[in-house]
Amino acid sequence: MHLHISRYFITIALLSFCFCSCESSHKNDRTYTYFGGEIVNPNSNYIILSNGDGYNDTIRLDKKNRFIHKIENLKEGLYTFRHKPENQIVLLEKGDSILMRLNTLEFDESLVFTGDGAEKNNFLADLFLQNEIERERLQRTELGFSPAYFQKNQDSLLKMKLKAFEKLTSKHELSSLAKKLTKASFVFDYYTRHELYFHTRYGIGRLDKTEDLPKSFLDYRNDINFNDDELKKLYSYNRYLNYYFTNSSLANYNDASSMYKGKIGSIVYKLNLIDSLIKQPYIKNNLLRRVTINFLLDSKNNSDSDIVLKHYLSVSSNKKSQRELQKLARAISKIRPNNKIPDQELITSKGEIIQLSSLFNKPITALYFWSMDRKEHYIKAHQKASYLSTVYPEIDFIAVNTDDEQTKNWLKTIKRHHYNLNREYEFKYPKCSSKELVIYNNNKVILVDQNGQIINSKANLFSSVFEKQLMQYTELVTLESKKSYSSR
Repeated sequence: MHLHISRYFITIALLSFCFCSCESSHKNDRTYTYFGGEIVNPNSNYIILSNGDGYNDTIRLDKKNRFIHKIENLKEGLYTFRHKPENQIVLLEKGDSILMRLNTLEFDESLVFTGDGAEKNNFLADLFLQNEIERERLQRTELGFSPAYFQKNQDSLLKMKLKAFEKLTSKHELSSLAKKLTKASFVFDYYTRHELYFHTRYGIGRLDKTEDLPKSFLDYRNDINFNDDELKKLYSYNRYLNYYFTNSSLANYNDASSMYKGKIGSIVYKLNLIDSLIKQPYIKNNLLRRVTINFLLDSKNNSDSDIVLKHYLSVSSNKKSQRELQKLARAISKIRPNNKIPDQELITSKGEIIQLSSLFNKPITALYFWSMDRKEHYIKAHQKASYLSTVYPEIDFIAVNTDDEQTKNWLKTIKRHHYNLNREYEFKYPKCSSKELVIYNNNKVILVDQNGQIINSKANLFSSVFEKQLMQYTELVTLESKKSYSSR
């Protein structure tokens, strides 16, 4: 193991030397950029590098699962590299020669960069992991703090990160763009937590209770640039904007003066607010798309969906997203309660191809979904389903894997965990099936009756009300069975 690691870093050193020796020994004199590295336990033989501005390149791995890619005339900024099903950001600037290494079994945790341009990217990667930990703690306890104590706590965390940022910039010479992006990555997380706290504490109907907020609680809003082209690919920036517009629309939406009332009116207002404040097309279209998708997934009927979708189409300029959301709306309309579930082809643990409709042998079948890239989720999901199947024996719990081109790994996984192979299946066409059944949420459960008629297409395996729903459905099935028996 140590020999393997040593060889890897020797390779990095040699490559870095080669990069630095070509044409000039000075990074700023180079007109090209290198991005390369190694992927341990790859899920495919390529990665995809893109920047959201039309640049999209597929880079192949060699036999040793390594790659090297030269970019001329680079547009500096944030790029996304994707090795399905995961993705991460990388900050690329002219003259960089960056090498990365990651293990797909622990994608984010194992990611490390070396070479020219590594420091800023390691800083971003470390911040991503730290922010994940802090957000979990925030959800668990800190949203219950008093406003003053919450702000004090968040100010303390911000000061710590500012110190780390100052240490980075004093030790390494960063460009103004790199400084801006690395600083924004944690500053916008700080802003987002304030918006999340505000929404959780006051939300709908409690905006008149904000007198306990410190006067400076939302002062940072005065400094927000809603059209920052350099930040458009930064996750924390986009996440903040989404929370800001949610809170702003709740605070300013006047139900009485709106053409539409209630939830529809507030969403239409939110779309209009985004349209009025954001001019940068990428940022605007991404926000409009996210708001509309969330509404469509949560809508209770087709008429509400049609109203919001029509308004989205009137303010969006992204034709690809428009087509995507129109298809999504049609798919949602087909899986509402009382409709027959769209049939799908599945692969069994024996390699046989069967139809989804052939599995509905009990009064109720619960279809739950999982992916190998979320190990903690699929372990908990199987545990929960196993428990529920003993409590509700009249319900058949069927696990369906949604990973693309992962049949061998899927079989290894279900056998390693000793799952019931008669209750484990994989989509033959994962992308198509996931779209037709609208699987946007890993916790989603679709409940169908023995005829394949949908009972509930939006159940949540880990929801606090899920067991109550199961109890109600089984009681209804029992009543229907009794009526059927008595009428004979």
